[in-house]
This record gives sequence, C-alpha cells and structure tokens, in this order.
Amino acid sequence: MSLIQEKFSSLFSNFEVTTQPRPDGGILLTLRSTEGKVFKRSISYQQLHAGDQLSWVISAIRRDLAEQASELPQISMLQSQQRFALPTYHSA
Repeated sequence: MSLIQEKFSSLFSNFEVTTQPRPDGGILLTLRSTEGKVFKRSISYQQLHAGDQLSWVISAIRRDLAEQASELPQISMLQSQQRFALPTYHSA
C-alpha cells in the first residue's frame, strides 16, 4: 500500500480505499462503502503536493460524502473564508 493510499485510508476509515496513478502524476481515489456504494474523485499532482489544496480536497470529499448520505454538515464547517465587516466610508 502506498503512502498516499495509507493517508486516505486513515482519513476515510469507514471506506475501502483504493488509488490508481494517473498520467499527470495525480491519482484516482476510489472509496467503497460497506453497502457497496462507490465514490470516485480525481486528484491532481498539484493538489496532492500542496498542503492547502490537499486540505480543501479532503474537505470537499467529506462534504460530498455527507451530501450523498443526506447528512450535511453545519454551514460553519463548510465555510473556508473568514467573515469580516465591510469597510464604511464617510463623506467630509
């Protein structure tokens, strides 16, 4: 088992995880549930090797899996941007 497959296996322990190499250096990630449902996601080389992009991919996969199971996570868990007040301008 490759290091990448081990990483995804630990993240998605409820699923049988398989990875297949892609020509661009990325992988095809396949997750199979105990009920036999299959979820596939193509992950590029750049996404695998950039920490912020990899964490975004993992979050997106978790969101998609929750959507399939009709167990959508809280909105705050899905938001990736911080909220801040808009600037206000005053006329002189």
